Amino acid sequence: MGLDMIYRDVELYNVEELITPEDGVGKVLSRIPNELRVTLNENAKERALFPAGCEVRFNLEGDSAKVVLMCEGETPAIAEVFQGSFQISWHLISNKPTEISLSLPQNIELLHKVTKERSLPFDPYLTRVVLPYRPAVRLIEIKGETSPPRKGQTPEMKYLAYGSSITHGTASIRPTGSYAMRTAQILGVDLINLGFGGGAHCERQIADYIAQRGDWDFATMELGINMINWFETEEFKERVEYLVEKVARSHPDKWIFCIDLFTFYADFDPSSEKHSEFRRVVRDAVERLSMPRLVHVDGRTILKEPSGLTFDLVHPSPSGMEEMATNLSRFIGEKVFDKP
Repeated sequence: MGLDMIYRDVELYNVEELITPEDGVGKVLSRIPNELRVTLNENAKERALFPAGCEVRFNLEGDSAKVVLMCEGETPAIAEVFQGSFQISWHLISNKPTEISLSLPQNIELLHKVTKERSLPFDPYLTRVVLPYRPAVRLIEIKGETSPPRKGQTPEMKYLAYGSSITHGTASIRPTGSYAMRTAQILGVDLINLGFGGGAHCERQIADYIAQRGDWDFATMELGINMINWFETEEFKERVEYLVEKVARSHPDKWIFCIDLFTFYADFDPSSEKHSEFRRVVRDAVERLSMPRLVHVDGRTILKEPSGLTFDLVHPSPSGMEEMATNLSRFIGEKVFDKP
């Protein structure tokens, strides 16, 4: 589980399985095994097919290549192209096959020099097509001579992020604008995004899946916002305790950061109590295990400014995502990398 997929001489990063749609056109990318996906709640079942954090990665073996993508749904979505750590372009992907033409920039040697001098995490000769965080995207075709990433072209460390639409990237506009992706960029690591908009229900099977994966070095688990309006505190407690203990006991040597509710509308309602109960559940689930690398994070310390929220007072705006990445990367950096 969790091994990066090689398909037609490219790597499909953060993709576990390719699904053939009913009309047979292209392949739909699933971030988790389909056998697991179909057992989850309806939101997670659908949004596991939204390619948040998914990339088409390859080396050009000829002058150029083309990647053909298609979105499901009426609204176009943004894909970004990077050469290593450097953004090259962005493209609107529609519900008709959309062709992205790719070639190395003329200043590739300078990009390579800067990458080496500044120890940037991605090799600039590696082409990265970063897919939209929503909706589902089909890979239609890959044209040209390519080869998969080679050892040393990508970061050694991987960061797994489980959570809600906030982790998924809703309202971040560009796919690399989510707090999870920006945190990974700041820390110089690769992101495994397991955010499921509306679907982070902490099921046992998703806990078992994360616990069984051995390809991540540290993790964040954002817990609560998708359950607070639909689950009683006691059931939330049971699910969180199982998730936290299962993952932590399976990876006692890895740093795991359990984040409770980020700042949201209930924090501005004096009559609300349930959000305090949910935060206490996450804190207690961590404290009862008393494991040195299992850490509780108060979500209010990551997103502090109400102006960093959109109008629903749940989803962070792009500026809110950036604030979160700044605070979270600093917190993680102090623990994982001993950065002051």
